[in-house]
Amino acid sequence: MTFLAPALLAGLLAIAIPILVHLVQRERKTVVPFPSLMFLRKIPHQSVRRRAIRDWPLLLLRILAVCLIVAAFARPILRGTDAVTMGAAGARELVILLDRSCSMGYGDHWARARDAAVRAVKSLRPGDLATLGFFSTNVEIAARSVDEGAGLMAAINRATPGAGGTRLAPALRAASGILEASRLPRREIILISDFQAGGWDRAQDSKLPPGVTLTPVSVAETSTSNAAIGTLMFGREFVPGGERITPSVRVVNRGATAATDRQLSLDVDGRVLETRRVSIGADASATVTFKPFMLATQPARVTARLAPDRLAADDAFFAVLAVRHRVPVLLMESMNPALDSSLYVSRALAVGGEPGFDVQVMRADQAPAATMASAAVIVLNDVRPPSGAAGRALAEAVSNGAGLLVALGERTTWTKDDPDLLPGLLGPVVDRSGTRGGTLGFVDYSHPAFEIFSAPRSGDLTAARIFKYRRLSAPAPARVLARFDDGGVAFAERRVGRGIVLAWTSTFDSYWNDLTLKPVFVPLMLQAMKHLGRYAEPRPWQTVGDLFDPAAVPGDRPASGRGGARQTVLAPTGSALQANIRTDSATSALTEAGFYQIRPSPGDALHASYLAVNLAAAESDLTSFEPADLVTAVTASGTNVDTARSLTLDERERRQSLWWYLLAGGLCLLAVEAVVAGRLPRVLKP
Repeated sequence: MTFLAPALLAGLLAIAIPILVHLVQRERKTVVPFPSLMFLRKIPHQSVRRRAIRDWPLLLLRILAVCLIVAAFARPILRGTDAVTMGAAGARELVILLDRSCSMGYGDHWARARDAAVRAVKSLRPGDLATLGFFSTNVEIAARSVDEGAGLMAAINRATPGAGGTRLAPALRAASGILEASRLPRREIILISDFQAGGWDRAQDSKLPPGVTLTPVSVAETSTSNAAIGTLMFGREFVPGGERITPSVRVVNRGATAATDRQLSLDVDGRVLETRRVSIGADASATVTFKPFMLATQPARVTARLAPDRLAADDAFFAVLAVRHRVPVLLMESMNPALDSSLYVSRALAVGGEPGFDVQVMRADQAPAATMASAAVIVLNDVRPPSGAAGRALAEAVSNGAGLLVALGERTTWTKDDPDLLPGLLGPVVDRSGTRGGTLGFVDYSHPAFEIFSAPRSGDLTAARIFKYRRLSAPAPARVLARFDDGGVAFAERRVGRGIVLAWTSTFDSYWNDLTLKPVFVPLMLQAMKHLGRYAEPRPWQTVGDLFDPAAVPGDRPASGRGGARQTVLAPTGSALQANIRTDSATSALTEAGFYQIRPSPGDALHASYLAVNLAAAESDLTSFEPADLVTAVTASGTNVDTARSLTLDERERRQSLWWYLLAGGLCLLAVEAVVAGRLPRVLKP
């Protein structure tokens, strides 16, 4: 038993009142005049009998009345009714869902949640079956439909809060699937969580099956205080010797009280760069800028740490800052190119900021095999592809992952002896110069090269005029990305091995079209090069729950080659994420916050790369919602009539109303005491 207002138990001191009444000392009021002693000194008479308690039943009656009235005002609450709703008779199938998301590590949330789960297990009776599930971003069933509690207790005691986010809907769907297969007459779910507002997507349909009872157990607090690191920001400036990095840390206080004079430190590759002090007001944020450091040739591991508070997990933030690399592009042209044949392409790539492009212009018959093998993107600009050893090197480079952009002008020929790379059969020239020219009539804006033009006022690709183009038939598996207004193929794409081939059926000069003179040409060329080179913006960090993607690892990958190599990935705690993960797969989820280490081989830590992983920002927001709203939303109408609405102390006390009985009992005892006290002098002898 507990009390809603335990401070009022101090009223039990009133027990002393009836005791003092019974022990009060009085002089005898009956005076007997006796003439012979009238001049003697008056001495107070005390009776030894009045120093002892004579009426024990009356005293106990009064003390019990005082105790009942004081206990009634303290509002008692019986334990054991907050875990299971006792509804219909018969055996039951019980599913216990225990939230082990990151936010459950706040204060004593986890200890209280674990105690609630233990109480639920202890409530099992003979014939009952229980399932224990832990949930955060994903759901893990620790034990299913067992009839003994020892294993469940052990699993609960071993569990700890993780780094995942709160997701209530998947947990309820998993529990519903288990209970739908149950044949027991009673089916119940106990959901133990802090009920973060961001953990419930109200748009998701998570209705419970008819007859299933849901009992939410909330461990949330009405007032919380939590300061966390929101993000890391980097100012970058190229200087001789590398890049000058100016880091800034954004600290967010999501609590109702100010966080004052908190220590904030920043370290780079394990070395503390600087330590500062920061104060943040309630529900506010602050940005702290640290002194710059140099980034030369290797990625840097950057960690920002805030002095721990009641939720220490979000007081650290990790990032891997990679050196900016330029994408190598090999532009091959014919022996006698036009004056502006490669001018527009070269200048468009020169203005690219992130990434930068290193463009090398060469004649097609003079390009060495080594240069083609090292290029990320190869451009055949109105020229016949190289033959012989150079042609085989070109085909091998594309097959291994290089991108190929082909401009099909009048100098382009493609025979059966040339590498099988073109996305279709090349036809004759279509001349529309006698008219105003053609335009693009269809564009697939879902393609990465064109998606930036899908938004309003982002550029008009149809404004360009096309006067000549080469006819191209693009059978499957080639993909037509754009067509002219007369139905001719404008852009076509084909996958060759691990590489991508993109064909433009006109030229990149100003003779066959004026596309190169339009504002859309530069962004179109940059997007096409990023797509062909499979360039991915280096992410300084990923989030817990993301899939491991080797291509997202900043810097050079430890495994050499474009494909087929294997590597070992170690989590921040040292456990292997998955042994021998291929560089082109993404099969394992990131479940810990910190730095993941990617090694070329299990013992090679010297050449390891690193991947930073952080908690989801929503886990730092401890704002909770009313569990009764969840019960109403997921409960089918007309069913689940025994569902407990909430398990806060106030609602549990209102549901029990024990204080009414205590108060009524105390008042009844006072009435009995009045009757007994009135009759006692006439019954007992003096």
